Amino acid sequence: MTRIPKDRDRDDDPCRSIPAARAALKEIHANAEGRDLDSAETAEWTRITSYLEAAEARDAELKRRVLSGEMATERGSDPGRISDRQRMQGGETRDVAMRHIDRAVSDGTMPAAAAERVEALMGARENGSLAARWAAAGSSPDYLSAFFKALSGERGHLLWTPQEADAYRRVEAVRAEMRAMQVGTGSTGGFQVPTVIDPAIRISSDGSISPIRQLAEVRQEIGHEFKPVTSAHVTNQWTAESVEVPDNSPTLASPTIKSFKSTSFVPFSFEYETASFGGAIADLTRLLVDGYDQLSNEAFLNGNGTSAPQGLWTGLDGTASELSPAVAETFNASVDVYSVQNALPPRFQRSAIWLMDLATINKISEAETANGAPRYPSIGDANPALLRKPVHEWSNMRSTADINAAQTSDNPVLIYGDIKRAYTIVDFAGSTVELVPHLVGANRRPTGERGLLLWSRTGAGVVIANAARVLNVATTA
Repeated sequence: MTRIPKDRDRDDDPCRSIPAARAALKEIHANAEGRDLDSAETAEWTRITSYLEAAEARDAELKRRVLSGEMATERGSDPGRISDRQRMQGGETRDVAMRHIDRAVSDGTMPAAAAERVEALMGARENGSLAARWAAAGSSPDYLSAFFKALSGERGHLLWTPQEADAYRRVEAVRAEMRAMQVGTGSTGGFQVPTVIDPAIRISSDGSISPIRQLAEVRQEIGHEFKPVTSAHVTNQWTAESVEVPDNSPTLASPTIKSFKSTSFVPFSFEYETASFGGAIADLTRLLVDGYDQLSNEAFLNGNGTSAPQGLWTGLDGTASELSPAVAETFNASVDVYSVQNALPPRFQRSAIWLMDLATINKISEAETANGAPRYPSIGDANPALLRKPVHEWSNMRSTADINAAQTSDNPVLIYGDIKRAYTIVDFAGSTVELVPHLVGANRRPTGERGLLLWSRTGAGVVIANAARVLNVATTA
């Protein structure tokens, strides 16, 4: 029989905390060993469950009030109030992050698509817990205001409130974990860019003449490298009755996509510091995302994979996916377009698209049939198509106008395939910015400007080369 304590105020009273109450109930149940509880045990069970129901209801109400913004936490405040730190220590980090993210979306600080990326990042099996801690700390409104105060100069941190200073410390604790995962990077300075304006989360390239981010698989990850497991297909076969099933295991590959550091520098005047807080966020976000976007556009086609992310053309170059024109050093729209499409395996045809630059689109639109009619009439439509497949303009690609028999060069003028299966882009979240407090002119005197040095990490690579084909009209002098 369970011993029932007589003194309700003793330190071992199970009604001192929710975990202790739950443990006591389990102990009573275990000791009963399936029999009915006696009167003392029943009374104790009733007392503990009554306490537990009231405590859980009180805790739920406190959490509701914190999430709704009805309660705020300050140093020395009522210990009944729940702080972000307490919630994170209690295993509710993801809830804290989503509360901050939802508020940023409501305020217009963060687009809904970026919020979805953060939520997906927190739900990943690998590093999901670290991503939740990063998102919760970096998306805090207190950290966002601390960040912009810090950008006001070397003494900006002296303007921090206690809540802002605490938010900064939480971010630094998470950054220490993240730095331990980043092989080859020893930098520990600078400020983490707040989650709501981090280029690795905000990047979208909407309306850009580089459509690769809309067509490839794009992931946001925490860490320094990503290893997708890929397989071109699974082989099935018919099996006779009572015959051992053959081993049709697919060939799995695990290419490694490593991160590469990109940097950008943004100068701003002293006067800019007086701009409205919301305007500063919008301007800074636009500058950071645009710089990040423009640098990556070229890399995602021609990056060498050693000092920059591997480009789509780089990954296909020299493989069976590289095709030559029917006539060497010459592009013939009436022949080569069919050859490229026919060369792609059927399993990748369903989601296949075309990539080419504007001059090549125009060149193909000039092709005619024997009776003078346009050979590819749909390529001139508002939503261009070529042989029933969508056409996307990518200005970084080589043009048919660049083909010069007097020069030695590769000219990948057409790419066709299932780009989402062929190519993966990884944005590694956790961008960092350094403040340069004073910029100087040619005479080494201050110009009245400060600067932001941002660095972010991105990786990319071809994961299934067979999912795409590229026409290279190579020329040799």
